[in-house]
Amino acid sequence: MWKFLGMSKGDFIGTSSLLIIILLLLAFNLFYVRAPKPQPDLSAFASQIAAFEEQQAAFADSVAAARAERDSAFAARYRPYKERYPRYEKRAFYRDSSYYQKDTSKLKPFPKKQSYLVEKVELNRCDSSDIMRIPQFGSKRAQKIIEYRDRLGGFHSLEQLHEIYILQNLDLRYCEKYFTINPSFVKKIKVNTMSYKELKSHPYFDAYLAKTVVSYREKNGKIKNLAEFQQITHAYQELMDKLAPYLSFE
Repeated sequence: MWKFLGMSKGDFIGTSSLLIIILLLLAFNLFYVRAPKPQPDLSAFASQIAAFEEQQAAFADSVAAARAERDSAFAARYRPYKERYPRYEKRAFYRDSSYYQKDTSKLKPFPKKQSYLVEKVELNRCDSSDIMRIPQFGSKRAQKIIEYRDRLGGFHSLEQLHEIYILQNLDLRYCEKYFTINPSFVKKIKVNTMSYKELKSHPYFDAYLAKTVVSYREKNGKIKNLAEFQQITHAYQELMDKLAPYLSFE
């Protein structure tokens, strides 16, 4: 048979023996009835077991009684303190006491302190020492303001301070507290009489604008008003807004 299965005689014997052993083990587990484990006989110790359980119950009761006695003693000590000082009770603020509820109508009010009077500096009439009295204005800033004011012929608005290079980031609201400007002190530009050099020296005039004005005067005579000035020079509106407070056509 082992030849029929394509096995050698030794392999057939070994395989057959292994299968027989496996079947025997399965049959043994299937038909073997295990004997019950013998239970120990504790009847002789029943009285001792009952006494031990009774002792444990009594010990547990004594522990519970001691704990209850401790809790009641703590509650008895804590109750008077709790009644006098409730944990979440809102106490009256000391300013709400009877001392502060007295009649104060007869008391004299405290005199109010007078605020400091800030003496503003008139930018069109001051010198550098007056400007240097203002906080955040040193000698360099004061000198630049005086120099630019003289070139302009006077300031007509605080916004012109931003045209000075070192004052471009100056807060104008701060300047309003310390400076004032009177436009009546502005020195006018006499468009019909000033020379080319005098016109060109003004910050708002460049060489082309000054030359255009002088050339028109020589050919056509006086310039009468702002509208004619803008028509002649073709100046953009922003420049005209700057020049308007300074131009005089007398």
